[in-house]
Amino acid sequence: MADKASETRITDLNNLPADSVARAGDKRFAGFLLNDDGAERWARAARDRVFAEIETLGLIANVGELEMKGYTALTPEQVGPPAFIDQLRETIIALAEKRSGQAIDRASGVTFEDDNSPYGQVHSLFGLFGEDPIFEQALMHRPMLALVTYLLGESCFLHHERAAIKGPGDQYLPMHADPSGPTPYPWISQVCNTTFALTDHTIESGTTCFVPGSHRLCRQPTREEAMDLSSFVPLEVPAGSLIVWHGNSWHGALPRKQPGIRVSLVQYFSRPSAASDVPRNFNSVVTPEMLARNPPRFATLLGVDDPTLRLESFKAQRTGYSFC
Repeated sequence: MADKASETRITDLNNLPADSVARAGDKRFAGFLLNDDGAERWARAARDRVFAEIETLGLIANVGELEMKGYTALTPEQVGPPAFIDQLRETIIALAEKRSGQAIDRASGVTFEDDNSPYGQVHSLFGLFGEDPIFEQALMHRPMLALVTYLLGESCFLHHERAAIKGPGDQYLPMHADPSGPTPYPWISQVCNTTFALTDHTIESGTTCFVPGSHRLCRQPTREEAMDLSSFVPLEVPAGSLIVWHGNSWHGALPRKQPGIRVSLVQYFSRPSAASDVPRNFNSVVTPEMLARNPPRFATLLGVDDPTLRLESFKAQRTGYSFC
């Protein structure tokens, strides 16, 4: 399937419709980079769809928090059935045990105590798609996608996914913003992070911390700022919650100070124009069965759809709207 998708992309991008060429007198111009009434209509329609979904799902207050603080948390009641969260957590733990070849000690949490990852004393699992359909459900979670789309537009894609199992330790995750590249960053979010809290996220369990309003600084914290614990504002949420934040928001985490494990699923999204580091290639794991049992946007989120659609949305974004 990977070879077929790659061939389709090249063919589509090298055989654009004849009417995509614009004329000015006797001169010809590549029309995809020109604003026109169609792009304006596309952009306004995308804006209306995004706003309508936010209102339908009752997420206006969460959007307000994203704008004011740079982050928000959906309650377990907003997220959905506890059975979904339970299945997601148990699937991640089972997969960690399968890949590591050892049983996870849930009581003590010391199974991966020797891990020293970029995220601190956290055991991470990548490459989750294809392991279980529950990860497809997590990607297509409707309230999550509504907020992600508000931040990044309808053409955004999943950059990567990661399950995290955190046991006791002493390492803080320093404050940082998620974008890469030179600063200042655009004030409109270029990337965003979503985290399903599959166990209670408390101060004692090593929860995520933020600097409220830092998304408006549009830069990374300095080394001193990154380690200034006085700026760490913990976000405590019960199991079943969903945390979403603007990519510019400064965030870090506390070490876990109690026995046991903190389990979460992180999904990191990007605008197509902001993929400054290489996203995961999902072509090798997406099957026809996956595409058949999911809505069309599933293919867009995993980057296996027709790339000419992204050119249209890019053109619409140039009109000044950010919801395409």
